[in-house]
Amino acid sequence: MRRQLMLIAIVTGLVAACRPGADPERPPGVPASASWAGNVEGGTWIACEAVPSLPNRYACRTWFETGGAMIAEGQYLLRHRRWNQQALRSEYTEPASSELPGFDTFDGRWIRLKGDHVLLPDGVITYPDGPEHGKRQTYRLGVETGAAEAY
Repeated sequence: MRRQLMLIAIVTGLVAACRPGADPERPPGVPASASWAGNVEGGTWIACEAVPSLPNRYACRTWFETGGAMIAEGQYLLRHRRWNQQALRSEYTEPASSELPGFDTFDGRWIRLKGDHVLLPDGVITYPDGPEHGKRQTYRLGVETGAAEAY
């Protein structure tokens, strides 16, 4: 009987430890509109707003999990991602809906969303590295279109 109770306690503890936890504490300077995207290893705070009169275009900002320093800011296009088995690559098409399905991760360039959707950088994305300097990179549908420019 004791062994069974001990086993139940251990399994219960493991299950509780493996469940996704609550969002980390929001750092100062990260707005309440930002959502947490990440896992137990870390993540990013992300805020996106629809750009009026431009379907599937969002103005987004991302912040580091700790400290709240901004990572990137600019415009992104919502796209549906599907795998093309013949070409062995992902293809990106206009989504059926312009609603954001929820943030999954940010890889430093793309904002990955739930359910085979992604926000591709499109236009100038600013990567601040302090209050008055950083770099700017221009993208077209997620692809860099030239060299990054320091500012």
